[in-house]
Amino acid sequence: MTLYRWITLLRIAVRSLLQQKLRSFLSVLGVVCGVMAVVAMISIGEGAKKETLNEIEQLGTKNIYIKAVALSEDQVALAREHLSKGLNTSDMRRIVKGATMIERAACLRELQTAILGLARRISPQVVACSAGYAEVQRIHISSGRFIAAQDQQKKNLVCVLGSDIAQSLGDAGAPGEFIRIGPHLFKVVGVLSRVERQTGRHSTVSVRNYNEMAFIPLETAPSLVQVKTDAPAHLLTAHQLSEIVVQVGRTRDVQAAAALVKRIMQVAHHDTPDYQLLVPLELLKQAERTQRTFNLVLGAIAGISLLVGGIGIMNIMLATVSERTREIGIRRAVGATRGHIMLHFLVESVFLTIAGGIIGLLCGLGAVEIISSLAGWTVVVSFWSAFLPLQIAFMVGIFFGLYPARQAAKVDPIVALRHE
Repeated sequence: MTLYRWITLLRIAVRSLLQQKLRSFLSVLGVVCGVMAVVAMISIGEGAKKETLNEIEQLGTKNIYIKAVALSEDQVALAREHLSKGLNTSDMRRIVKGATMIERAACLRELQTAILGLARRISPQVVACSAGYAEVQRIHISSGRFIAAQDQQKKNLVCVLGSDIAQSLGDAGAPGEFIRIGPHLFKVVGVLSRVERQTGRHSTVSVRNYNEMAFIPLETAPSLVQVKTDAPAHLLTAHQLSEIVVQVGRTRDVQAAAALVKRIMQVAHHDTPDYQLLVPLELLKQAERTQRTFNLVLGAIAGISLLVGGIGIMNIMLATVSERTREIGIRRAVGATRGHIMLHFLVESVFLTIAGGIIGLLCGLGAVEIISSLAGWTVVVSFWSAFLPLQIAFMVGIFFGLYPARQAAKVDPIVALRHE
């Protein structure tokens, strides 16, 4: 069939549908709603997926985190019985010695102290860390340097500031200047590059805000400030930590290393639950599995919505065939074959669903923008979120238009010409 004949057939189909504008619009309303729902749900789902994956990737897929946790009264009693000292520097040494696939390790200790001269809008977090923390966490320096091993050994009163803290302090936050942290003066030796955080509304992981953090050497902390922790008083030691981060050399070794770290910690802490093991790679895989399940649910909902719309179009097309029986007879009498009649009604059905799909797509994009602006959610409109609903609408038009088209083609031309 030539292009001209296809265009002619489409023009005839459109003319026939426009004779019943309201009925044609009502027949595609189900498809419009179905496609709109599909576009909106896929875009919102992709946005939620992007937020979650960004948060997990910021932690590093090769990293393993061991975090200190607060203890209940029963757990405190168990810790006393087993002589567990909580998360400490000895744990890091055991892990590095016991797991050969670990490439780097660093630790961090949260501190309860204040930085003098900051604006009220800044909520600084002062932490003491080991020299390798910036390398493990891929923290970049804007100016100066990070905490060095020499700073730890000599217990130097030096600090590295996040970009927001340095900006709030102005000239006093530049490398070489001195600021007051708690009761002591610290020399600023570096300023971090600004980190754009990708934290969603429903975070599955906690990502540190390095822009509002100040780092001092780990060995400097015990004699200067009080540790910020919920652990009981008898567990507070000079080597108490809030977090240990270990980095595995190869991604494929992460799970094996995590199992080994878990066993080392269980033995060292005598099964006392005073720490939490966090493996971003496992969280990433779990998020991907959850997203696949979510996509299946979305597909089922979309299928039901478009199924309802397709049934509506099939009903309308069957009614149209009944009303246009005489027209079918005339066309057959002047030479149209059954294939021509079937193709004509099939084109009408597909045109209805494609028109409904386009309208639904535009309405869905508008709904996505409204949801994003009002609810503040991250939405991602991808190629598939626009193409897939249109493709499904096309298939629905063929599937549900095929039966009415065949019914029209089976009409006896003699009987059709006698039809009033």
